Amino acid sequence: MDIGRKLKFAREAIGYTLKKASQESKIGESSISEFENSKREPKFSQLSRLAEVYRKTIDIFLSDEPIIEDTVLWRDKPDSAESKKTEAEFKQLCEQYRRLEVLTDEVKECSLPKPDISKPEEFTFRQAELFAKKAKKWFHLGDVPIASLKRLLEEVYYIKIFYLEYYGSSISTVSNRFGPAILLNVKSKQWRRSYDLAHELFHILTWSIFRAQSAELSESEEKLADAFASKFLMPEESIKERVESSLNEQDQISLDRLDDIAREFDVSLEAILYRVASIYRFEKPDTERYVNAAKAYLELPKSRPSHKPNKLPERYCSLAIRALNEGKLSLMQFAKYMDMSYRQAGEYLAEDEDFKDEKISISIA
Repeated sequence: MDIGRKLKFAREAIGYTLKKASQESKIGESSISEFENSKREPKFSQLSRLAEVYRKTIDIFLSDEPIIEDTVLWRDKPDSAESKKTEAEFKQLCEQYRRLEVLTDEVKECSLPKPDISKPEEFTFRQAELFAKKAKKWFHLGDVPIASLKRLLEEVYYIKIFYLEYYGSSISTVSNRFGPAILLNVKSKQWRRSYDLAHELFHILTWSIFRAQSAELSESEEKLADAFASKFLMPEESIKERVESSLNEQDQISLDRLDDIAREFDVSLEAILYRVASIYRFEKPDTERYVNAAKAYLELPKSRPSHKPNKLPERYCSLAIRALNEGKLSLMQFAKYMDMSYRQAGEYLAEDEDFKDEKISISIA
């Protein structure tokens, strides 16, 4: 694939018209059109600007390899233009993360739990529940899985997890170039992000099963992912223990106490209510009545605090700083990767040099 075709592919992948690409890059529409139709080649500075606008590395346009777009799964996907822009930014972050791993010789591959079935049509809700239990055991998660889930996925299983502000909900992908990755919406409440993380984890763990058949996400697969997330984040034994220890003499539990349990498991009150209804086999009318009561309860002025997470993973930042200190990443590149100004990036080189080469002696018996 020549440079012209790659430029057109990259522009369309991010959802830009020629006019939009011209506005963003400050390169004339006619020039971009001529580049794409191979009537003339762009200067290196022009190619560099277009690569930046399209959220691609310049190496992609200079190599002989074709551009391959990875399948991306969405919850609550917005319109095409918005989704393409978000996907491009997400993939760029993932590509940068992989480059940092390569530069620091920290490319890690780690096996993940797999379902005991191999065909999508064999995946029932019962299978999703059993798989949630198997995955929880595989990851060695404790009584409250969410407490250590994100750190474990990032630091032990090297799943790339980013936070951006965008339209829509969570996103996941598995790439041959950079591995599994998840994007969560920073605008979502903390407990929604927790549920989204578990939901997208299901898609990553079952990628080879469902994506072998179709790149499209079906409604039934989404329901399976929800079932997995519910069982994974709220194990039956743990929920029953807390609920039954909170019952009054009439075997009732208050919404206040149920909300406390939801907060402990970092899920919504509605989510914990549905989980309790499933465990104790509530009748449908009763479940609906309790859910409506929970919605009214949540309108009371007692909001649960929700912290705003950092856009970039800790491991990503650590690798970027290491690459900078080892001279494998320029200050300009470091600023771009860390989404900061050049002046701010320079502060990472202004620290006391006396400690950088200090070595810790270890006496091995």
